[in-house]
Amino acid sequence: VLFRSVRHKKIGELGLSYMGGVYNKFESEGLPLDKKRAVQVWAIDANTTISRTGTTITGEWAWVHTDVPQTYSQQYGRGQQGGFADVVQPIYKGRIAGFQQSVVNVACRLEYVDWNTERFAQTGDAIADDVVAVVPAISWRPGAQTVIRLNYRYQWQRDFLGNPPARTAGFQMGISSYF
Repeated sequence: VLFRSVRHKKIGELGLSYMGGVYNKFESEGLPLDKKRAVQVWAIDANTTISRTGTTITGEWAWVHTDVPQTYSQQYGRGQQGGFADVVQPIYKGRIAGFQQSVVNVACRLEYVDWNTERFAQTGDAIADDVVAVVPAISWRPGAQTVIRLNYRYQWQRDFLGNPPARTAGFQMGISSYF
């Protein structure tokens, strides 16, 4: 694992990371099963806060390369990529339900993942298999280490043939606390 970042107080932080290694069982009781197959992940992430408004912007993009056996179907992608951008805006800071430093935020998250960046060998057409999502949210932080968040997720998902996307939507609720 390799990670490097640079930070500037007034601008934000930019990070680069890499992780890789063998992912498969290539040997059993001394007998070879397969060659060692590697997975490699590169990522870039950034975050900043607009001091005048308190708006935070966070984003990340990652690329994955996997050594997939040639005998596997083209549906098993050797390359993947995806990322997100998250914008969070505080709309209230103060006392809520006895918590002195509560913060209520509105947010919007944009997500994209392409599970297979390859092309069909027969036609040269791009393999689809991707997901795009828009996720507006509202959250309450009773303290700095805890958040309760309600999301409305709307997504478009295409199969590997590139058929028209299936559209789904729903509510998600999450609670996170660090201690």
